[in-house]
Amino acid sequence: MTNNPAPTASWLAYCRAGFEPDLVAEITLRFGAAPRSLVATPLSGFVLATFLQKDTKRAAGLADWRDWVFARQMLRANAEPIPLKTNDRVTPIVAAAKIWLTQQELASVGALWIEYPDTNDGKALSKLSQALHLRIGAELSACGLLTKNETAPRLHVLLTPDREAFLALADPATASSWPLGIARLKMPRDAPSRSTLKLAEALHVFVGDNEERILRPEMKAVDLGAAPGGWTWQLINRGLHVTAVDNGTLKGDLVDNALVRHLREDGFRYKPKRPVDWMVCDMVEQPARIAALVATWFREGWTERCIFNLKLPMKKRLEEVNKCRAVIEHALQMTGREYEIRIKQLYHDREEVTGFCRLVPRSER
Repeated sequence: MTNNPAPTASWLAYCRAGFEPDLVAEITLRFGAAPRSLVATPLSGFVLATFLQKDTKRAAGLADWRDWVFARQMLRANAEPIPLKTNDRVTPIVAAAKIWLTQQELASVGALWIEYPDTNDGKALSKLSQALHLRIGAELSACGLLTKNETAPRLHVLLTPDREAFLALADPATASSWPLGIARLKMPRDAPSRSTLKLAEALHVFVGDNEERILRPEMKAVDLGAAPGGWTWQLINRGLHVTAVDNGTLKGDLVDNALVRHLREDGFRYKPKRPVDWMVCDMVEQPARIAALVATWFREGWTERCIFNLKLPMKKRLEEVNKCRAVIEHALQMTGREYEIRIKQLYHDREEVTGFCRLVPRSER
């Protein structure tokens, strides 16, 4: 008598190259179990983790990419790679997709994305992915497996430099709407520094469609560690009045701007005379010290919304993030208000993560 193997479920996650171990640690922690099998090649830019089905049941709701620190995208996947040993890549991918979608009890998918890891070797597959998208899309459409339905699951095909492909499915409601999970933002011509893209992406990710409601013109903001002014630039271009706190110099259009008040002070010592709507902070400092600063601003009632960056250590990054989150969350709890907190490594971050937290107004409860 043979025992049937226990059912499993797999997840494919994209990340910044070099952060695969941190993503594995996060997956293991959040799923509450070690993966039964794991593909996590160093510097590959992705992780494929397979769990027993009973372990994934307790992880219901963990697919939302916004809730992960190190995952740019979190997709239900087929654990079996598709070998692409010949120049005909279309046939094996289409054949595997037909079988797998049938196993998933899906009559069709609403979109097809052909992707590749965000690495130098992965980017070399960019032109191939475009060519395959047309041909595979045509094949799947011809057999009725690909339809135009924005709410239906989306089929992802991840090409790897090792001449393999992985199949995965995304729920459009919980998956990133950017290919590869990367926000493609143009550098504004008048912005004083590239750090402006960090805040721009953070607002897309954390605020999104709610920007008009929680980031309104005429609001008051404080930018700690403002120089040369990349984050201040984003805020004033949305009509906010900004107190830019930094001993350094602001650049470009921020100098003598009517919406900017520049104070040459230490961001850690500055105390606002009255509460403001927003505090933002991108200072090069130990993450624990930044977390304590953010906590103080909420505990003292100086702000109700904050976006900040945490510069991470080389090791135990997830552990450091969770420690910082706990410090900030404790301060938010002390307010007695409902709150929101998210911390995520964004595309325009490097060895850092970006945090967003706010106290929820009674009108939203």
